Amino acid sequence: MQAYTLHGPVLGAVEAAARRGANVRVELEAHPFNDREGALATENERLIDQLRLAGAKAQLADRVHAKEISVDGTLFLDEKNWHDDDVVLCENDPVEAQWIPMRKEDALAEEAKLLAGARASDGVIVESESFGSGNPTYNALKALGMAGASPRLLVSEKDLRSSPKERSTLLGLIANGVRVRICSDSAKLATVGDSAWLGSANATYAESRFDMTDWGARTSDATIVQVVRDRLEMQWQSAKSLRG
Repeated sequence: MQAYTLHGPVLGAVEAAARRGANVRVELEAHPFNDREGALATENERLIDQLRLAGAKAQLADRVHAKEISVDGTLFLDEKNWHDDDVVLCENDPVEAQWIPMRKEDALAEEAKLLAGARASDGVIVESESFGSGNPTYNALKALGMAGASPRLLVSEKDLRSSPKERSTLLGLIANGVRVRICSDSAKLATVGDSAWLGSANATYAESRFDMTDWGARTSDATIVQVVRDRLEMQWQSAKSLRG
């Protein structure tokens, strides 16, 4: 498995599997982004020691942002960090699983493909924990806004609070016809009509030299799309508009 960090029931289940003698391998992020005091890095080091004591082959690694678990050929993908109410995709076909993008650059390209050519009637809504310019998702949203499609964008208030650059980027999108609201959530989701995108990739930088493990997948499965749509609409209703 890979995760940015790990706590709760999934951590307990991974440790239990290792104690039973299962072959368990875990990677956690070595240098978390914006971890100025080093608290999360220290916590991840502690978690690695804890997992090793349970018998897991655990290590820290750089540029680990995907939240994925592969269990005997079944792939589980989380868009946050394995919280109780997260949306988790399950793919039990190894052939299908290999087509899911697992790098940030490719994951965001899939999100942009979903947004390309959308219309106002498609009810476009995107959520990203943090947001930046120059990436495929940004470019697609800006184009939709300028075309009069009136897309909606949700971003996390926590990340925005410490980033004047992100605020400037978002105000620029507003000027180009994108409706932006801030919320307390940290999901990475999008819906366009009867299709959706789910992933762990934030729509931030686009440079390949900063690429990292991240997943992102498009789907037209009606059940998944409805779950994503309901979540995004609920967040939109409780979110507040971004002010200059």
